[in-house]
Amino acid sequence: MGIRRWMREQLLGDEADGNDVPPSGAFVNSALGREKPAVRSLGEYDIDSYPRDLAELLRRRTEVSTELLRVDVTDKEARIAAVPRLRELLRIYPHPLAYELLITAYVDMGRFDEAKGLAFAARERRLACLRSDHPEIRGEVDRLHEWTAEDIDDLRREREGK
Repeated sequence: MGIRRWMREQLLGDEADGNDVPPSGAFVNSALGREKPAVRSLGEYDIDSYPRDLAELLRRRTEVSTELLRVDVTDKEARIAAVPRLRELLRIYPHPLAYELLITAYVDMGRFDEAKGLAFAARERRLACLRSDHPEIRGEVDRLHEWTAEDIDDLRREREGK
């Protein structure tokens, strides 16, 4: 009999599966093998183990991404015209690229204070993405520019200098 099995029997008694409210804690859970395996990379889910909440998030993210692809990001007037729709999209799913596009549109409109507020919201969303348990969500913010209030002020000075 291994030490792990002996310990499990001592702590859990007759019910070695752990359904009788055993002691808790990280050490005990680790020793008894009750830890849920953490998903560390994409593709570790199968159709039965895919979390429903993550599937819903990814469905909404795909919907927002499809809408973002329809906006002509190279045209100033198209970005400005897309502002109401971008605000709606952020309510559906707070996609970091939607924040990026909306900040750029506000700068184009000369609404620098709103752009600063949105830069703060984008930074908070970025931190939330980085704290996510799911690598699919953490990957959203890889290699994206992080806006700061100083960036907006620099753009304001540049625009007013012309």
